[in-house]
Amino acid sequence: MFKYLIIVLFLNSLFSVTLDNHVNNRLRHDLNLRENYINLNSYRDESELLEFIESTMETHLIPGLSISIVKNNDIVWEKQLGYANIINNIPVDENTMFILSSISKTVTATALLQLFEEGLFNLDDDIDNYLPFSVNHPDYPLTPITFKMLLTHVSGIKDNWSVMSYYDGDSELELGYYLEEYLTPGGEFYGSNSNFTNSIPGMNYSYSNIGAALIGYLVEEISNQSFNEYCNENIFEPLEMNSAYWFLSEINNLDQVASPYQVTGGTGDSCYIIGCGIYDESNPCFCDFACIEYGDCCSDYEEVCGENGTGSSSENLTEYEHYGYSDYPSGQLRTTSNNLAKFMSVYMNEGIYNGVRILESETIELIKTIHYPLVNSMQGLMWYYKGQNGRTLFGHNGGDLGSSTDMFISFSDNLGVVLLTNSNNHNAMIEIENAAFNFAEENYFTITGDVNNDGIINVLDIVQTVSLILVSEYEENSDLNEDGIVNILDIVQLVNIILS
Repeated sequence: MFKYLIIVLFLNSLFSVTLDNHVNNRLRHDLNLRENYINLNSYRDESELLEFIESTMETHLIPGLSISIVKNNDIVWEKQLGYANIINNIPVDENTMFILSSISKTVTATALLQLFEEGLFNLDDDIDNYLPFSVNHPDYPLTPITFKMLLTHVSGIKDNWSVMSYYDGDSELELGYYLEEYLTPGGEFYGSNSNFTNSIPGMNYSYSNIGAALIGYLVEEISNQSFNEYCNENIFEPLEMNSAYWFLSEINNLDQVASPYQVTGGTGDSCYIIGCGIYDESNPCFCDFACIEYGDCCSDYEEVCGENGTGSSSENLTEYEHYGYSDYPSGQLRTTSNNLAKFMSVYMNEGIYNGVRILESETIELIKTIHYPLVNSMQGLMWYYKGQNGRTLFGHNGGDLGSSTDMFISFSDNLGVVLLTNSNNHNAMIEIENAAFNFAEENYFTITGDVNNDGIINVLDIVQTVSLILVSEYEENSDLNEDGIVNILDIVQLVNIILS
């Protein structure tokens, strides 16, 4: 009887604390807390994974990496390895932001589809009705370009890299000005043959950064807000993505941004000479992204160009300044792997993360739908499918100067992996991504203190632990101090976890 009285009195005093702070208690733990509370069923497996990742980074000259794994709608495993800046000896940590490159497009699309949910436009509407200037294909001016076409890369708008400049820092050109000058006849950056494909809009797939940037501008025009402010208010703040920025000028400490590195100065013959890739005089062993993506590099590529196709060593890693471009909604978002994992979780949990709804479940299904199956059978609304290592994955990757990024979901396993690096090596990313999915599938993750396994540590876990004590039952996940019994000491430890 005395034992029960102590428990009841303790619980009463606890409720006066936890209920006053219930909002904070329901928040998911950030990275540095989470790592302390993760139990894996095999530490050997974790060490093997880390050894593999570190070896792959060394082999492929990847300076820094950050990875987050989501399982059953919870961020269950995160690691940071290597350096954000080699010269200044700045390691990658939980606060390190990486440029997401093309993964940024999924955030841009999410912003637009939030406005779609408000009934402000239909996907098959002509975008001209929502812009202060007209966008028409020069060869097919009577065929309207629709929102759906932009979201699936079938609009006929093409990237003209000769007028898609990179800047040291942010571009000084306003998004609307740049796009109008790019897309309207007589504009400073206009070229009818260079800026548009030769296909009717809706009939041919052509991956388009400019099309994605135009989506960002449509968000501005429809919402009457700047694009970055809209994302802050409607995506980043609700998801507590506290380190997500479209512009370098928004970041107080650039030491928290991973510096981009590129392998240069290869000594072997170029991919171009051996039949693969686009010749780059400044980087003779460069293998262009499309070549890697479609797996058609020559079988003797490494033999000719050296290990990893670079013919280089770590001495040939060149650091670049942080950069920006005028079509920034297509790739310029910088954030941490933890923040991006929160965003990815929205798509794994029918539009919700941590009780906050970002999109309706019907909209998520619309994004997952193939809208032009005869044109591209793997393309949803900006997000896309790929088959890899026996899995069907859904997400997006990114590649840019000193940047390779992956964000993919396996719905059949309820797994998601975010992988961010500060060098461009797509093959290495695939190897690490496969290993991470295998590791996540084969391991059971628990968060210490989450007694009822609902992904949140709060007073309900205390109630369940007390119930076990009252009936003298034992459950391993309630034995927080691992002394073989569930008692008041486990409740004390649980309270400490909540209050921390």
